[in-house]
Amino acid sequence: MSSSIEAVKERTEELIQLVDIKSAGRATILPVVKGFGVKEVEAMLELGLFEVGESYAQEVLRKSEILPSDKVIWHMIGNIQRNKVKKLSGIIELWHSVYRMEIIEEISKFKQDSKILIQVDMHKRYEQGGCSPEEVSSLVESATERGLNVQGLMTIGLNQNIEETKKTFASLSKLSESLGLKEISMGMSDDFEIAIDHGATILRLGRAIFGERSKD
Repeated sequence: MSSSIEAVKERTEELIQLVDIKSAGRATILPVVKGFGVKEVEAMLELGLFEVGESYAQEVLRKSEILPSDKVIWHMIGNIQRNKVKKLSGIIELWHSVYRMEIIEEISKFKQDSKILIQVDMHKRYEQGGCSPEEVSSLVESATERGLNVQGLMTIGLNQNIEETKKTFASLSKLSESLGLKEISMGMSDDFEIAIDHGATILRLGRAIFGERSKD
């Protein structure tokens, strides 16, 4: 194991302890391996973190062929392309960024009991994806009618805007509670402690664990 991987493991162990203490065991870390390789996933497995997040369909397919299928639990956290759903349907355990009816229909077509999170855009930042808060209830209902297991909601904080991020996370938590959903996926490397304070159950951490991604 290289020294860089040892450093990754050391940082991760520290983060696990921090998150466990701050959330009283409520929140879990989802290592985001976008831009990183198989050895980084293997390091997470050695630490007992079997659930990992990936943003790109091709990377999920590539890594899942190399890594043991009975060990890694894959989360799709990036934009979901309709034409990739069929190939991913037997691999993905939880789809984080569902916010369009055509994606709900496509996922249900290949695996009716798939677990999903509805991505919510709390500030009309359309480039990052997500439905409006007003659309959430109808999407949850439509997904449930099609046999999907709606686990909860997902959102993204406002980069370098602490106060607005706090409002975003508080609003999502309140919305999730009103719908009786158990999972709240929010908080990344720059704002995960804020997310914990507002009820996050899944923290999507990449840079905080693995460092900066290669620019290549």
